[in-house]
Amino acid sequence: MWRYGTRAVRQPMQLRVRERGVALIAAMVVLALAAAIGLGLVLTTSLEPLTAANYESSWAAFFAAEAGIAVAGHELAAIADWNAVLTGQVGSAVLDRPGPVLDLPDGSRASLSDLTNLARCGHAEPCTSAELTAFTVERPWGPNNPRWQVFGHGRLDRLLPGGGGAVPVEVVVWVGDDPGDTDGDPLRDSETATGGEWRPGACVVAVRAEAFAARSAHRAIIATFSRASSGCGAGTRLVSWHELK
Repeated sequence: MWRYGTRAVRQPMQLRVRERGVALIAAMVVLALAAAIGLGLVLTTSLEPLTAANYESSWAAFFAAEAGIAVAGHELAAIADWNAVLTGQVGSAVLDRPGPVLDLPDGSRASLSDLTNLARCGHAEPCTSAELTAFTVERPWGPNNPRWQVFGHGRLDRLLPGGGGAVPVEVVVWVGDDPGDTDGDPLRDSETATGGEWRPGACVVAVRAEAFAARSAHRAIIATFSRASSGCGAGTRLVSWHELK
């Protein structure tokens, strides 16, 4: 009877100890969940300004690239000889003339020649003749691949009076022969090369604009412009436009 009574007394005590252990574990799980939720809220709150800043910089770069395309299109309308542009002899009167090194808004520096090589053949090192005329996925036109020439570059916030409230963005604009011009000479528009005979891609040039903003934001756009009237007369007309990804 004593042993039976002892078991009868000790068994509820053991159950109470086990219940306390389960309750402690449950409390620790609840505290861990609450801490995780709190940490998530803190991270979300701290990341929201960063996300918004990155979003703003990305769109600032996009609009700057669009502005570079618009500036080039406007200036090309007043340039009679597009071949002088394709060979790099004539550039923008609005954007700065090419300099060797660019001070980008994010604090980094970029070589203009490196950026040009990247546009021409996909790497910063000087392009070989074989690379310039190669058929690749990015440049599938072979000998008619655009031979990008720097048209101009500049900080848009420095071009506007007093900055104009613009976000600091550096834009670089290149001009090249339209790859639809199949004359095999990327430094000459086929209209001039053939003495006025109309050919595909005649009186059409391609414009490439890349913009660099704060937080390493970068956007690039390529557009093509043709002469506004038949016979390669004055003025320009936007033919195509797409963003590089």
